[in-house]
Amino acid sequence: MDLILMRHPPPEVATNVCYGRTDIAPLAAGFDVALAAMHARLGRVLGERKPTVIHSSPLRRARVAATVMADRFGVPLQVDERLAEMNFGDWELRAWDDIDRSALDAWAQDVAGFSPPGGESARDVALRMEAWAQALRAQASRSDDVHVVVAHAGPIRLRTATALGLPTTACLSWALDFGGLCHLHIADDGQTRLIRWNA
Repeated sequence: MDLILMRHPPPEVATNVCYGRTDIAPLAAGFDVALAAMHARLGRVLGERKPTVIHSSPLRRARVAATVMADRFGVPLQVDERLAEMNFGDWELRAWDDIDRSALDAWAQDVAGFSPPGGESARDVALRMEAWAQALRAQASRSDDVHVVVAHAGPIRLRTATALGLPTTACLSWALDFGGLCHLHIADDGQTRLIRWNA
């Protein structure tokens, strides 16, 4: 099975703002261009194949793009809460500069285990992504299935680390552009190979 994880198009939010689970729409200006670029990237990876299913985070910045892609390919769309971005709790929609410095330092000291007040940790996200991946493997009917996911940078990086057997936070510093994709091949025995990153 091939798993292609794509980061959503740019969201309608300032770059200095902490956002995660907040349901922000994709940036209207340039959305069609961003979506066309995503479709072209995916087409280069797929070649003659087509996705079995398009999966999506429920958040609009991912779901809008995933809906259009599913329509274009004529395949089902599956929206799953477990694909949402990390919940930053009380930090949501606050400027990074306005968040208490000691709290940010505590997060930096324990990126995997620290949860912002009212939010979740990277480990929490990795666990829900693992639960989603296990359910996907259980439902995949053929070894040549291609599952495409439109989601968020955090969950994509964390899923990649878990799939490759790396420490939870190993991929958090890896650059992943808006619209960029990660291509994983999952063998019948569950062994996973990274084919492309930020392609």
